Amino acid sequence: MNRNLEKAMFDIGKVDALMAAYENTYLDVTDSDGIERDNQRQFAFYAIWDAVKMVDDDITRLAGDRRVIDVLEAISRER
Repeated sequence: MNRNLEKAMFDIGKVDALMAAYENTYLDVTDSDGIERDNQRQFAFYAIWDAVKMVDDDITRLAGDRRVIDVLEAISRER
C-alpha cells in the first residue's frame, strides 16, 4: 500500500482515539453556562467527529481503489 495512504489512515486513527478520549473525559461535565452552552459544545464536538469519520471512510475507499490499481499494475507487468 502507498506510504502516504498508510500514514493518512494512521493519522485518522489517532484523531479518532483522541476524540473518543475527549468524549469520555469532557463531554459529561456540565458547564456553569447552562444546558444551551452544553448542547452547543456537544453539537460542535460531534460535527467535528462526523467530519473525521467521513474522511476516514474516504481514505478507506481510496485504499481499496489503490489495491485494485496495484493488482492491475502487477498483471500488466507480467505480460
